[in-house]
Amino acid sequence: MKYTNETLSYYAKPLSKSEKDNCESTIRVVINILEDFGFRTTRSKNGSNEDELDYSYTMVKNNHEFTILLQGSYGNGTGVRQESDVDVSIISESVWHGEYNHFKQSDYGFVGSNFSILDFKTNLANFINLNYPNTIKIGNKCIDFEGNGSSRKNVDLVPCLRYRDYTNDIQRDPDNYVGGIYINCNDGNYIINYPEQTRTNSTRKNNDTNYFYKKVVRILKNIKDDMKDNGIMSANAVSSFALESIIYNVPNSIIDGYYNSMYERINAVITYLYNCKNSIKFFKEPNEILYIFDNPNNVYEGICDFINDLWRFFEWKLIW
Repeated sequence: MKYTNETLSYYAKPLSKSEKDNCESTIRVVINILEDFGFRTTRSKNGSNEDELDYSYTMVKNNHEFTILLQGSYGNGTGVRQESDVDVSIISESVWHGEYNHFKQSDYGFVGSNFSILDFKTNLANFINLNYPNTIKIGNKCIDFEGNGSSRKNVDLVPCLRYRDYTNDIQRDPDNYVGGIYINCNDGNYIINYPEQTRTNSTRKNNDTNYFYKKVVRILKNIKDDMKDNGIMSANAVSSFALESIIYNVPNSIIDGYYNSMYERINAVITYLYNCKNSIKFFKEPNEILYIFDNPNNVYEGICDFINDLWRFFEWKLIW
């Protein structure tokens, strides 16, 4: 296959209506499961549009509040057809993990809790397995809930705690924190992510680039899959989110420049990345809090190899 402007424009498209319908059906299944598990919905949000699926729910179980949040490529509107899993975080709001600097936890009047998110994760997985036998696998950080091949897609359910970073608070203000999610892994490690900031910043960048940012992300994700199909090993070393993060750092003026074709736009983005590989060490994720290489799975040399191969691959595939 060689790239034409028509191919690139096709790659730029958001998920089809049927794929969106399947994703939304999957979310409804998850909410129904949680309600059967004893949750009660107190607030819901659906701000979906052509470019993203914006679903979140506030739910309560035994006076314990949770946020149910669609995140990942479906929530950010950067999904492509090869990315089949739906990512849903189940965030404990009533019990959280705090990071402190100037004050201690007790200075804010906070008290401890014996709530265990890992026990919650196990209990929820067992409950789902009773209703959907042989569909559950408990992973290190999430519950893998297998789809049915049609109306329900595979789901990664991520039970986690709200993360509250108070390290910059000097007024002992309980509301003055940077919020994220804190994932307790089964192996004893933990992961801190910022999905809400990622969504907000990605939407802003998309708006500021006349809606080209997410199109560019989807195109390059598809090209990365083409590279895999062509046996280019470096494409396996870069996750979809790592690629999305790299593109997030491309200046708006390059993404939204005046071009005669989609090819010229993508070529400008790839050329920028090719010429500034030394700067990638300072690139941040779309949340604008974590650096790309804060994630130990992202290796500088591997990403540089991918960009070199991407530059050669795209040039080689061009048709005028």
